[in-house]
Amino acid sequence: MRKNLVLLSFSAVFALNMSADTLGFEAGAAVWGAKTSGTFEYKGDSIDLAKDLGYGDLNTNFIWASFEHSLPFIPNIKIQHTKIEDSSSKTSSITFDNIIYSGTISSSLQLNQTDFILYYGLLDNWVNLDFGINGKYIDGSVSASDNSGTTSASTKDLSYVIPMVYAKAKFDLPLSGLFVETDVSYITYADSDFYDVKGGILYETSFGLGGTVGYRAEKIKLDDVSDAYSDIEIKGAYAGLYYHF
Repeated sequence: MRKNLVLLSFSAVFALNMSADTLGFEAGAAVWGAKTSGTFEYKGDSIDLAKDLGYGDLNTNFIWASFEHSLPFIPNIKIQHTKIEDSSSKTSSITFDNIIYSGTISSSLQLNQTDFILYYGLLDNWVNLDFGINGKYIDGSVSASDNSGTTSASTKDLSYVIPMVYAKAKFDLPLSGLFVETDVSYITYADSDFYDVKGGILYETSFGLGGTVGYRAEKIKLDDVSDAYSDIEIKGAYAGLYYHF
């Protein structure tokens, strides 16, 4: 019975996808006024990114492109790249990678991300619903060094591919050119959690050029993944432009 329900669900998704008669492409870019907070631990203390290392406001950006079609069974595709790189210098005392740092500590945080999203359109009218999977590749690292003359330095690589569930909803406000949109990528396993959520308002002209403003929030929680622990949040408002046809 359960197997029949699963097969029926997939059949419904594929049937809806085959009924779509649209062919579209979208590309855009946005600036993101984010703020970094949380903790990170690797063979030492639980380090507060703001209090111990001085991280906070981060002005960055993300870009995306998507392609939709009406071919049966073949998913639509979206690729999104987010740049998250920051560095700081702060007087503090921490233990990182079994090394005690004390005094002025220079550090860098990199959590660059590329999302490879495959999805199907479940609805395509004034309400658009998409559902699929996201392979989020995080190309990241945390590093620390001191300026005391001892030249102590260490780096922890944080490069992972994270499979996530992806869903998106977009609502057309008739005769206005305005849309309300939200999308989410999420996964949890063991005591590790990851999410990437956006929500915003869009305005699109009759010739496809549009603008968007909204809010984006990410969480990267690692629990003993290659000796690393993290509970990092990156969130803030964004504004961007896109072209859709």
